[in-house]
Amino acid sequence: MMSILLFQLSEKGLFGSKSRLVPSSCKAVRVKLDRRIPANWKTFCEGKTVNNLVVEIESPLDKSLDKKNLRAALYRNLANDMILIAKNSPADNLERTDFVRLKVTHPAGEINAITQGRYIAKLATLTDLKLISEHIKTTVQVREEL
Repeated sequence: MMSILLFQLSEKGLFGSKSRLVPSSCKAVRVKLDRRIPANWKTFCEGKTVNNLVVEIESPLDKSLDKKNLRAALYRNLANDMILIAKNSPADNLERTDFVRLKVTHPAGEINAITQGRYIAKLATLTDLKLISEHIKTTVQVREEL
């Protein structure tokens, strides 16, 4: 009788969220990544299967830059941030993460980028700037509001 009561209570969520017990690659990526990211970053997992990584970044760039230079600097920082994610995450878990969404906010606007985890994991091994640039152009979808 007691086991039935405890089972029903756990089904209703009184002993904690069931989503904590569901394993996902996103959670495994966050464990290592959260220890190494800068203070102006926030990470969390979202999606129906909780396997999409979201990284929100507050850009430390100066407000006094003109629009053209600001845009170039934001994109350069976005590429560097993707490489930092790739190098500081377990590659096998990052490859199994469905999507990685980056949101870079600045007082002048924001940039939203989305790509698959397997494409970001590839950035950890690339060293040539032209190859990195081409890889990002072909695999990352970007929407900007500047």
